[in-house]
Amino acid sequence: MSSTVTRKSWTRSRGSAISYLPDGGRPQPRSAWLRSLLAACLLCLGSLPAAAQEGFAERFDQAWRLVAERYWNLEARALDWDAVGERYRPQALAAADEAEFYALLEEMYQELGDDHSTFVPPVRVEEIRRAYGNLPCLAVLGQSGADTSFGRISFRRYGDVGYLRLPDLASPGVADDTRQAVRSLSDDGVSSLILDLRGNPGGRLVSMMQVAGVFTRGFLWRVLTRWSLPLPYPALGAVETELPLVVLTDGQVNSAAEGLAGALQRQGRALVVGQATAGNVEAVLPFCLRDGSQAWIATGVLAPIGGATWEGQGVVPDLPSEPDQALDVALRHLRER
Repeated sequence: MSSTVTRKSWTRSRGSAISYLPDGGRPQPRSAWLRSLLAACLLCLGSLPAAAQEGFAERFDQAWRLVAERYWNLEARALDWDAVGERYRPQALAAADEAEFYALLEEMYQELGDDHSTFVPPVRVEEIRRAYGNLPCLAVLGQSGADTSFGRISFRRYGDVGYLRLPDLASPGVADDTRQAVRSLSDDGVSSLILDLRGNPGGRLVSMMQVAGVFTRGFLWRVLTRWSLPLPYPALGAVETELPLVVLTDGQVNSAAEGLAGALQRQGRALVVGQATAGNVEAVLPFCLRDGSQAWIATGVLAPIGGATWEGQGVVPDLPSEPDQALDVALRHLRER
């Protein structure tokens, strides 16, 4: 694909590489009946003033261009994004109101057909903010966001084995909490550790790097994009423990949590027990638009240094087991050692 393509009033060009892994969750699109209702209202509301249509044009072009410039691999989707833009642009400019306009943008992003990329209207951004706090995003034309999240670490002993439950990588202070839990278990004299990631939806790239730094060091990951060289990422922080480590996984482990499990396994730092993870490691970068909406674009995929991406295949366990038996399998393995 050429680096510059002009379509009507929007332009595609290469950009700088930035990656972010959210928690794996995403807003659900508006229902078809709502879009039909909004379209029907056009008959009674009449057309919007020219100034409003111009505003729609600028916002539509931004939303379309972000995918054109940042999406990690449109060719792999076998999707003609230029044709998608040409199809949706007239409908968006003719939208009866803001609700219909945003519904069309959501529908357009669904054409990508992945589990991460979505368009989030301002009202949905507010709902997410009220539920989970501000999510970090890259400003588009001067807008920015603050970084807060949710979640907690729990830990306990099974004899001389220390167990930590890591429910997500989005919670505020999740890496520090993990470090403190490991330190407490180590001070308590455990001889090995189990890190339970089952059901972990993922979270922030930096949290993945910081939690990995509790157990190991070095450059562990790279992000593959279509518009830049692979970006290497290291484990962050001083290593807290070198105790034998087992990581528990299941099919609900997504995104940054897969990157954490896969990197520890590939480095030989941890044994993985359970099920293969989801294989859903697209690197997502949220862009903040001036009207308060956000565009979440899968800009690349996460991969280990020197290895293939986990996208589409997941992290394969060393000791397969059913999710509800993984802890017992791990405990038996560690005690037999």
